[in-house]
Amino acid sequence: MGTFGKEKATTSDYVWWGQSRWPEFCFTFIAGLAPEEVLHRLRLTEDREQEEFATIEVGRANGGSIMVEWAGHAGILRDLVRDLSLGTSMASVTRNVNHHSHFIHAIDGRVVANLDPMFPNWTYSDEPERLRQDLDELGMLPQPGPDDDDDDGFFAHYIEAALALAERRTGVRLEPRHLQPGALPHRASIARYYDRPDGTFPESARYSDQHASDNHLK
Repeated sequence: MGTFGKEKATTSDYVWWGQSRWPEFCFTFIAGLAPEEVLHRLRLTEDREQEEFATIEVGRANGGSIMVEWAGHAGILRDLVRDLSLGTSMASVTRNVNHHSHFIHAIDGRVVANLDPMFPNWTYSDEPERLRQDLDELGMLPQPGPDDDDDDGFFAHYIEAALALAERRTGVRLEPRHLQPGALPHRASIARYYDRPDGTFPESARYSDQHASDNHLK
């Protein structure tokens, strides 16, 4: 399947993120799907009053839809990624309260890129050279000089860069308006993706282990 996405999204397109104060989030970019189709694929029932844990908000964006979950990470769970990416391209950027972050890109039910935006050298991809070029253009590959501290000035913009990378991969743009209270019109509980009868933690989506050694960015 061909690659989706706009090639020219830049870190500066997301400079507005630097004024944000959201420590925990999961933003999912879905190419070509309307919000109603996102809910249908995930088998979710819309509930405008939903506000508890595992609440998602979905709305239209240039190129498709944006799904937002505060204090959650459903957008990187294996089952959700499989269901949502069939026949299209999706990317998710998540960060928890400890600022641990994750980026995935999936096409047609399969993860094709997986990385930690704070440590992008430890990256897996079907197209490692293309991804390396994107990371370089987005300022995600630090090149400290002899007098620089470790990665000084790099970590401050890793979320902005990851959001731009998600746009490059899907053609969907996240805008400040999407994150305003009540701005995304569709709400639902996504708890079904977290629930496990045996009480285990749901499995995260990962790049195919059988290709990992071949596509690691060294």
